[in-house]
Amino acid sequence: MKKMKDNHCQAATPRQPLISIITVVLNGADTLERGIKSVVCQEFKDVEYIIVDGGSVDGSIEIIKQYESKFACWISEHDKGVYDAMNKAVSMARGKWVYFLGADDQLLDGFETVANYLKDEKTLYYGDVYRPVMNRIYDGKFSAYKLACRNICHQSIFYPKCVWDKYAYDLKYPVFADYELNLRCFADADIKFQYMPVTIAIFSDEGGLSPTQLDVAFEKDKLSLIKNAFPFWIYTLILVRSFLLKILAQLRLQKVSIAIYHYLLRTQQVQLKEKNAINKKDYKNE
Repeated sequence: MKKMKDNHCQAATPRQPLISIITVVLNGADTLERGIKSVVCQEFKDVEYIIVDGGSVDGSIEIIKQYESKFACWISEHDKGVYDAMNKAVSMARGKWVYFLGADDQLLDGFETVANYLKDEKTLYYGDVYRPVMNRIYDGKFSAYKLACRNICHQSIFYPKCVWDKYAYDLKYPVFADYELNLRCFADADIKFQYMPVTIAIFSDEGGLSPTQLDVAFEKDKLSLIKNAFPFWIYTLILVRSFLLKILAQLRLQKVSIAIYHYLLRTQQVQLKEKNAINKKDYKNE
């Protein structure tokens, strides 16, 4: 198992970088190089780039080695999942802000525009991402209620170092640990949220974790997490919203069931008519 000391980390400079960019990957050879290039080709250079590989066997490590002179540090070792890998990477990060780029995502040009916003070291800054499958920009400024309904995209957030001095991703939540962390940050009076009207990255929405997988632990805890993070009136609105969504889901299920019933009934009626027609024809032929 490879450790940090296995000569994959460059000697740290005395100066603290503004931003630590982190990519975690497991068997992402098809898209990893594209993402790496989108970082190392940026004109803005006040960054360090950290790669944490989970023990890839598909050629990802060979791609990483091609660019290792561009990385502040990279390691390859087995982990307990994507958020465990992210926690490892954060422990290596020296930047004033931490940014996560998925192995199948791309950083857009003009990173210096983002850097101009990063002023207050107790502020979590977030912008937008482009989702190519949906062909839309996600998702603008978040109110408290909007955050209670859905998450800010991971690839649009710049976390100040003070977040990681206090928190880490909770491995209890295998899919939505980033959402849970954002709720904790929102509940923390010492951490502010500020929106930047900047599209930061192309977010791959073809697969990944959140769009396609269920986090049972998070779904079980979500209402209590919201109750702890937001004023009571928002919690009440979310309760009402959840109740209405369940009713709508039941109504849709009823409509689907009725539609299936009528379809089967019509099919059976057609089959009976065809059978009767054949019987009449056979009778006449006699």
